[in-house]
Amino acid sequence: MIRGRTAQRRLPAALALLGTATMLAACGHGGLAAAPGTATAVKVAPERVVSAPRGLLAAAAPQASGTMWALAGATGTGLFELDSASGQVRDSRSVSSAARSVAESSAGVLGVALGDRKAGALELRDGHSGKATATVPLPAPARQAVVGSDGSTFYVLSGWHKSASVTVVSSQNGKVHGTVPVPADTVSIAPDVAQASLYALEATGLVDEIGISSGKITARFKVGDQGMSIALNPNGSTLYVLKGTPVVANIAVINVATESVRHIWPAPSHCRALLVSASGSQLYEVVGTPGYGNIQVLAL
Repeated sequence: MIRGRTAQRRLPAALALLGTATMLAACGHGGLAAAPGTATAVKVAPERVVSAPRGLLAAAAPQASGTMWALAGATGTGLFELDSASGQVRDSRSVSSAARSVAESSAGVLGVALGDRKAGALELRDGHSGKATATVPLPAPARQAVVGSDGSTFYVLSGWHKSASVTVVSSQNGKVHGTVPVPADTVSIAPDVAQASLYALEATGLVDEIGISSGKITARFKVGDQGMSIALNPNGSTLYVLKGTPVVANIAVINVATESVRHIWPAPSHCRALLVSASGSQLYEVVGTPGYGNIQVLAL
């Protein structure tokens, strides 16, 4: 068993049952989610729901300009530049059907994570012209791409059935700065504010803290069952963990210092991922099925 930095921080076994929350409507949140122990059940509702292309797969965090890029694939896979307030599509372009995730640097460089049965890559694109500027090979099919707190470093999760890793890539020139091993069932990642460690969410609901330079797991704690997506607020104090099934899911709000659950929030059906705004004042829930897509915004 791996313990945290100061004391044993494993959550009560009862928290593993939190994935069985009440079924929630696709375009809204349900009532209180069950939360045993010290976790507080909170009734939440989005302050707004932003329309998005049907078949929404992933989205990049909103930029200072008010735009955000979304990846959708109902009939063909495309990148869509959205107004993050209204959902109006400002631009669109076709991308590979192997596209799985998108992130955007502070300088407007898009990182599109590609993965099929045979290989993976990170495609760098100019966010203004849409042109691909570089393709960075990955050791396995890509699962997710995120941007570090410096706004210029991509962290790309890729993996096979029995192994996975995170490749650290410069958004400026595509140079690879290193590779960090992570558990094979890692489904989502978030670098810490100092970009010294990675939080890796496993499909089992375990969260691992891994040193980027050492590749070693320094802490491990469980937030429930069936992990789906993880996001960290800008000051590094709170983790948001989406867990459950595509139909029934909830969000564990984690105090990073104590690795304990503070709240459990219900999540909309078919929520795919979580994003936190640069200000830390909003949580974006990325929702998509072949028939619809939307982004639900919660005030934090």
